[in-house]
Amino acid sequence: MHVPNYPYGVVTACGERAASSTGDAAKSKSHVRAWVINGGLVAQEVHVLLKQHAKDVVAKAASMMKGCRTYSDAGEAYRRLDRHAIVLPGTVAGAAGCFSNSGLVTCFAYLGRGRTVTQLATNGDDQEAAEWLMTRLIAAAEQRLVRIPA
Repeated sequence: MHVPNYPYGVVTACGERAASSTGDAAKSKSHVRAWVINGGLVAQEVHVLLKQHAKDVVAKAASMMKGCRTYSDAGEAYRRLDRHAIVLPGTVAGAAGCFSNSGLVTCFAYLGRGRTVTQLATNGDDQEAAEWLMTRLIAAAEQRLVRIPA
């Protein structure tokens, strides 16, 4: 989610790597929220980008996650899980992946349409719990994104 090394409005993937332009970030519109469901943390960032198209940012995030074997966050090392059961909708651009450390699984998804990118994250005690949360979060985000002109 938000990385201190970047201004708000930057879509990040694989830890602290920027998937969207850092130059236009200050002018983009962003909304961030997080909450707890069934003991798992859920977070959502929505970015309305000034110049970039969501499909391009989502494609870059997908490429970055595919090449990302590990990343660090707050001193914790996470490794990418080779498989996940997250189903992405066909109505919007999408990418997803899950990472694990010794006691937590974190799944990320990127959905986009037009100039809007929704970055989602879920945490769970195991992969099944994190994916269960992500599946429900994706369904809700997709319903909002399909209303945006492509």
